[in-house]
Amino acid sequence: MPPGASLDDGITEDEAIAFALWNNAAFQELLADLGIAQGDLIQAGLLPNPEFVYFPSVPDRPFKYLFEVPIDAIWLRPIRVRNASHEADRTAERLTQAGLDLMRDVRQAYADVLLSSERIRIAGEAVKLRGRIAELAEKRLKAGDISSQEAATARIDALQAEQDAIRIVFDRSVAEERLRNVMGIGKVRVSLKLDPPPTPACRTFDAKALAHDAMESRPDALATVLATEAAEDRLRFAQLGWVRLLGIGDATSGRNGHQFGPGLRFTVPLFNRNQGGIARAEAELEKAIRNQQTVADQITLDVHRAHLQYSQACAELEFLRTKVRPEVEAAIRRSQAGYQEGNVTIFIVLESTRQLLDSYLREVQLQADLRRSWAELERSVGNRLGPKSARDQK
Repeated sequence: MPPGASLDDGITEDEAIAFALWNNAAFQELLADLGIAQGDLIQAGLLPNPEFVYFPSVPDRPFKYLFEVPIDAIWLRPIRVRNASHEADRTAERLTQAGLDLMRDVRQAYADVLLSSERIRIAGEAVKLRGRIAELAEKRLKAGDISSQEAATARIDALQAEQDAIRIVFDRSVAEERLRNVMGIGKVRVSLKLDPPPTPACRTFDAKALAHDAMESRPDALATVLATEAAEDRLRFAQLGWVRLLGIGDATSGRNGHQFGPGLRFTVPLFNRNQGGIARAEAELEKAIRNQQTVADQITLDVHRAHLQYSQACAELEFLRTKVRPEVEAAIRRSQAGYQEGNVTIFIVLESTRQLLDSYLREVQLQADLRRSWAELERSVGNRLGPKSARDQK
């Protein structure tokens, strides 16, 4: 259990996210990459051990010893450390982006469970409404006002509503299992009681400003910058890494006793100047630069697509509530009154009922789409937009 969270008093969206960050197995696996990157950073800062060579004295040859210190390793150490530091920072940014993706997945799975719950509620209303129509049809059949075929049509419609209700109950179970999975609590089999926040309000944003902010704040964009800097360090290391410079301390016994003298050993670059390594490092740098543009294009697509989906859900929901819903509710009242008076057929009533229920289902579906698109929009920007933002279009 993450601190302050509980499964007993209703799970809020933020608590579901906390459970996922705390328990999701795939995300916990990615956390190990931080330890690997830290180990590489430590290793890059270490210097090779000096080497000691000793030749014992034998007949006709005096004893001798020497030690070698890798001067080139000391010289190249700052480049190695800087490269490993960029890689560690890039790993952290990639992990942050994975956390944002996980938060988006949790919020969308949460919205799917809420949608399934609302569909169950509407299915119950559909069963009651169509059941009343079937009862009314039976009364009119007994009164001789309609044929048995019309009454059978109403009964079949009521039975199909019950069948749909059974299916929707299982749909919610499937959605709940997906939420359990992303939260990392698949083994916890208690019933999940959700305490949802209000549906996100519809607001107007400047998509270009959102995309600009995303370029500066998205962790995957920052990771590509660090990857380019690390590639530049690797190229610099490849251009210098072929150098071998050893400081030597040599001691030999002789007529004048123990004689000590310094020396150097270095590479003469006649044949190998690490041409292949340099070519590879240049190609890796070019790939990192191109990857920056690839990620930038993907961010632009993510932001504009999420913004359009959010705007679409808002526009459809507004039109449904202000235009479609009043017309459908008026139509169902007229058809039911006309059917009781014998002025319309059962088919008109059933069609009006279907339109009303479809409007209910469409509304909860659009509310779920609004939640999902809002989660995707915040993920694509890389941060919470909040109740009011400077990115709102004036």
